[in-house]
Amino acid sequence: MKKKVLLIGSNSLAGRSIAASLEDGYQIVPAAGHHNPENGYRLRAEEPDKLAGILACENPEIVVSSIRGDYQAQMRFHKELADWLRVKKKRLLYLSTANVFDGSLSRPWTENDPPVPKSDYGCFKRDCETMLEQLLGNQLAIFRLAPVWSADCPRVQRLELYSRSGEPYHTYPNYTINVTFAKQIGKYAKYVLDHSLHGIFHVGTTDTVNYFSFEKLVCKALKIKPPQFVTDTADGEACFAILSARKEAPDYLQMTVADVLSALKCE
Repeated sequence: MKKKVLLIGSNSLAGRSIAASLEDGYQIVPAAGHHNPENGYRLRAEEPDKLAGILACENPEIVVSSIRGDYQAQMRFHKELADWLRVKKKRLLYLSTANVFDGSLSRPWTENDPPVPKSDYGCFKRDCETMLEQLLGNQLAIFRLAPVWSADCPRVQRLELYSRSGEPYHTYPNYTINVTFAKQIGKYAKYVLDHSLHGIFHVGTTDTVNYFSFEKLVCKALKIKPPQFVTDTADGEACFAILSARKEAPDYLQMTVADVLSALKCE
């Protein structure tokens, strides 16, 4: 019998990728914040009472959360979720972000490094990670994501919009980054859930690239006329990259920047 997965944030870029990867081996119950998905639920971070009812009704073996919303509401929501999972001894896959390291842009960071956030978003994600780790221990897997790309992602849509409008498009030639391909998230999720892995995983390319150079390469790969780039060097040299020090993931889950660009062409 297939394990039931409550996928919260099913309409997000990552959520759609996870749903596609798990659909053959798991029973997916989708939940989205802005509409009622087929055979699923409309569920917002501000509705922890509704969450409790869904959990009681569906009794999922696994919950995946990429929910968005007010930070305080998200904390209450995930506390309610973690309390239920802890008692029931069920598992959570929580999607986090590279921004837990945005307070120090001096080098790439791995799962072994303690977070150093500065932004409100980074601090919230760090605090939510910590709360979930304390409550769930080995019942928890955390994916920290580098900036996520696909052929129809908001970042590509923005490049296309500025290309058409001719408005100045600000970019950052002094930034070194790594990136995540959207479909990579789903494949990682299936592997981690299939093998009952836990802890923190940095999901992204194994190498880094210049931010401005990558945007130009995306335009070339997708045949987008380059927008009117305006380079912003005010912050000096910076590195916004998360690399993985874990050894469990097989080779087919690993991607380079060149792999991502090739995959974008094929979508």
